[in-house]
Amino acid sequence: MAELNYKKIGEGSQSVIVMHEWMGDHTNYDACIPYLDTEKFTFIFVDFRGYGLSKDIVGKYDLYEACSDIKDLILNLGLSRFHLVGHSMSSLIAQKLAFDLQERVKTLILVTPIPPTGIKMTPSAKEKLLINVKEENGVIEQVVEGASKRYNTIWKDYRKELAHNCSTLEAKLGYMNMYLSNDFSKDIKGLETKVCVIVGKYDLPAFHKNSVQKQLIKYYPNLELIECMEAGHYPMIECPVFFANQIEKFMIKPLE
Repeated sequence: MAELNYKKIGEGSQSVIVMHEWMGDHTNYDACIPYLDTEKFTFIFVDFRGYGLSKDIVGKYDLYEACSDIKDLILNLGLSRFHLVGHSMSSLIAQKLAFDLQERVKTLILVTPIPPTGIKMTPSAKEKLLINVKEENGVIEQVVEGASKRYNTIWKDYRKELAHNCSTLEAKLGYMNMYLSNDFSKDIKGLETKVCVIVGKYDLPAFHKNSVQKQLIKYYPNLELIECMEAGHYPMIECPVFFANQIEKFMIKPLE
């Protein structure tokens, strides 16, 4: 059994499992760490197989394996209840875990999320996209350029370099196929877990507030949506103080 590697911050009684997106790893959250309440919470920043601290761990890179790995981590850490944070790609994994572990997930925080339907594409478009990722035909560059129009080349170069180097190509292909192929929306509809969704005003259109709210409200009756007015796809990097404050406020609510 492979054990995912992670970065642990804090010694608080409330545990928070934090997961990364497709084009980054646990370091995406570094900018907000100074503003997290590490006395009240313990943050566990996880890297999936093929990414970051777990880059050397090979696997199938699919939804079942990712969820199984996180469940093993929860068991190894001895966590009875915890908060879950998922960003973009990993928001799909977080939602599946929240369904599988309903009695143990205190809150579910989804940052610029993918809906439980996954991302729908025609078979030909999906195949073309996966081929372009495999052959490294500029998919990462196109995404960065599309989501970073407000920012300079320093930011763009940083995002491109991280996206290329944070993971193996096999992992990128597997996890992209994961969110293009899975749909568990019928199972999860009506989930009672408290859900917070954080989106960025300047993100790509598919992740804009109205679109995300329309996609998710039908599944989660206890949903709260927060729009970060000065961020795109990376609120934790672009507005770290705001991001840290918002997730803390939401996680505290059930404790009040």
